This record gives sequence, structure tokens and C-alpha cells, in this order.
Amino acid sequence: MLRTVLGLAVLLLLVQCAEESTVIKKKQLGKISNGTSIEDLDKIFKNDSVQKLPEGESLVREYKVFDASGSPSLIFVTRVENDSLKALEHVKIYSPSYATEKGISTASTFEDVRGQYSIDDIEPSFSSAILFIDELNATISLNKKDLNIDEFGYRSVHLVISLSERRTKLPEWSRFTGLSAEIQIRSILQ
Repeated sequence: MLRTVLGLAVLLLLVQCAEESTVIKKKQLGKISNGTSIEDLDKIFKNDSVQKLPEGESLVREYKVFDASGSPSLIFVTRVENDSLKALEHVKIYSPSYATEKGISTASTFEDVRGQYSIDDIEPSFSSAILFIDELNATISLNKKDLNIDEFGYRSVHLVISLSERRTKLPEWSRFTGLSAEIQIRSILQ
């Protein structure tokens, strides 16, 4: 009896740990955050198929994790400054195995997202709509074919621009550090 209870407890603990490793939170994916190193990723994904890009280079800019079928499930993009790795900049999630605490994953629809989170901004592009969710510090890209385009008003291309780090170091441009601007491009018929 005790052996059965201990076995169930261990199984429950393993399931809980596996579930925690796939939960998307603000600035975190499971136990992975922007402070996670490439060496840590190697340990976390030691049993998975990974690809480090560019191949053969010591400075990894992308770290791709593949599922059993060979499709990418995660892509980590690194932030590099002065030829050294500073942090993980962002992660692209392709697998529905990863979900937020409210159950939103790559399999979710616009209605699912809208029902669980406040959408802070919507940025349309030619083929997708990018939803900005400040609560998660995340963006969710949805295929426009899956959406009712009328919900987004007029059609346009939105570009968000900002000054480069090199430009903001110049005294005459320094006051604009951290600022960005949005340019909306529409046809005259709209």
C-alpha cells in the first residue's frame, strides 16, 4: 500500500514538473527566462534535437528545438552586444504543447485569446494580425484568413521605428533614446 502511494506521489510530481516546464508566463517559459544561458538550454533540452545557428560558430544567435516529427517547437533568439551573448531576447513558440496559465497556445483562436486576455494593441500585416498582450509581455500572431478582417477596421501596414543604438549615442539624438514611432501606410482609396 505504501509503495503504491509513493509511486502515485512520484508520478504526480513528475507530471506537475513536466506541466510547469511548458507554462508560458510573463518573461518566462517554464523555468527559462531571459537570464538563461545557452549552456542551461543545452541541459534543459539534452534529450531533444536542437540546432544552433549559425552552425559552427561559438556565438549562438538562434537556438532551435525540434519535436519528434522534426518540426521546430521552440526558437530562442539571443541578444548579442559587442560580440558577446548578453541574454535570450525572445522565444518563438510553434508547438501547442506550450500554453499560458489561462490555456492559450498556438492552437488558440482570436476568440480564445480575447476571452482570456486584454488585447492592448493589434498590428495588422499583409498575412497576419499581431496581438499585443501586455499582461504576458508577449505578442501573438494570428493568420488573417482565420480572422474576420472587419474587426480590425481599415487595412494598412504598420511600421514601428526607433533609432539605432549607434544613433542614440550621438548627443543631438540622445534625448530620443527608447522612443519609437509608428508609421501607417494605406492606399488613397481607404
